[in-house]
Amino acid sequence: MVDKRGAQHEDLKALVQAQFAPAAQAYVTSRTHALGGDLARLVELAALTGDEVVLDVATGGGHMALALAPFVRQVIASDLTLAMLHAARDHLVAQGFDEVSYLRCEAEHLPCAPASLDLVCCRVAAHHFADVQAFVTGAAQALRVGGRLLISDHIGLEDPELDAFMDRFERWRDPSHVRAYSYRAWHSFCTTAGLEVVHQEDDPREPYQFAEWTVRIGMPVAEREALERWLLAAPARFREQFALTVEDGRVVSLRGHFGLIVARKP
Repeated sequence: MVDKRGAQHEDLKALVQAQFAPAAQAYVTSRTHALGGDLARLVELAALTGDEVVLDVATGGGHMALALAPFVRQVIASDLTLAMLHAARDHLVAQGFDEVSYLRCEAEHLPCAPASLDLVCCRVAAHHFADVQAFVTGAAQALRVGGRLLISDHIGLEDPELDAFMDRFERWRDPSHVRAYSYRAWHSFCTTAGLEVVHQEDDPREPYQFAEWTVRIGMPVAEREALERWLLAAPARFREQFALTVEDGRVVSLRGHFGLIVARKP
């Protein structure tokens, strides 16, 4: 028998796959995902020696795996959505990296042997996970002593009103969005799993271009227009916090809040 929490987890998995399978190629070609400055910064923060075995969790279009592949011994790219893995594989092979391994699995149940990995990374995906603590705990178990967990993701805000506003527009655009967790929450996840957070920093990435951002996910026109009206009607402090830009009465862009976190297995 599946309990209520288990049923919700299954529903979320189905929603994620339904949401992202049709958009797999769009995420490969997305400028935001392919060219984000966090890619080079994450490689730098990984402090690589060239002999690492790396797991890229929820690889999406494979951009993080591609960034790491030239600098490590082995890359394993995982994702829940099979179409995403196919798109990522095609992308990496086209770039000349045909020895990357691919694994279909849930982030919360990583099928990795204990102490078998040097690095686990997860880029702009953890906000979709049903149980982030389970993901971090599984990653910690799979890491060798001294191994690192690298996270690049939406970061929740300490101001509860601003945080709720951001949460609402992210989930409105993408119903599979579960939560953007604060730095404080990430510290708690890592500490509970036996990891030590050794670094965190804000990631002032490019703003969302509203039209491209909503079309890429396949947002229905009526919902896109409703979201736009809601953003335009927001109080000034919300528009300022999220850098809402407007031309001729239409939303051009807005910013989310992102950050990078590095945790180490002592």
